[in-house]
Amino acid sequence: MNCAAIPESLAESQLFGVVNGAFTGVCRAREGYIEASNGGTLYLDEIDSMPLSLQAKLLRVLESRGVERLGSTEFIPLDLRVIASAQRPLDELVEQGLFRRDLFFRLNVLTLQLPALRKRREQILPLFDQFTQEIAAEFGRAAPTLDNERVQILLSHDWPGNVRELKSAAKRFVLGFPLLDVEPAEARDPVTGLRMQMRVIEKMLIQGALKRHRHNFDAVLQELEMPRRTLYHRMKELGVAAHIDAAPGV
Repeated sequence: MNCAAIPESLAESQLFGVVNGAFTGVCRAREGYIEASNGGTLYLDEIDSMPLSLQAKLLRVLESRGVERLGSTEFIPLDLRVIASAQRPLDELVEQGLFRRDLFFRLNVLTLQLPALRKRREQILPLFDQFTQEIAAEFGRAAPTLDNERVQILLSHDWPGNVRELKSAAKRFVLGFPLLDVEPAEARDPVTGLRMQMRVIEKMLIQGALKRHRHNFDAVLQELEMPRRTLYHRMKELGVAAHIDAAPGV
């Protein structure tokens, strides 16, 4: 469930379900996302957009391990796991009074932080290609091919919307529209784009060699034909992680 995509007036019934006649316009009972996830996993996307009033009700569901549909007092026991994602740091929202502290601690069992897409540019082109293939298949058309100018646009953009924005760009590309409402001729300085491409390629080459040789630096140095000190410097510059026990000497 995307918490930001559903109007607040409908979010409660969508999440908790509703019984027939609970309020005007409801002519049949239906289960909500929580109940439908019983025995499986409930994924709450952009939970940082969930209103405080709804957060309190979600907390009760998690603590009681059950749900009551709107308009009913029948308790429906649940067995499910909850995964939540957020665009903004929840701990900061807690301090700002925009997210319930008790719900934050209830959800904060295991946290995985994904770096912004602009910090992992080596994934931009593979992800874009994957999205392009999927979207082209969805529309029943051949996937178009990227040219160098559009590659520069993809690698130069900061992607404030992260993967969602990249997927939207892929959809526009498949449908024949500009990637970012910018024609190739209006793209950034080609020198900047080329420099970014070279950084991405260099990072991919180093990461590939490390993976192939299981972080055996002697083997990596031999494959890349690079001095140890230079490799260490480039890894630091490009943000390439290395196993501590295999870190190169200085």
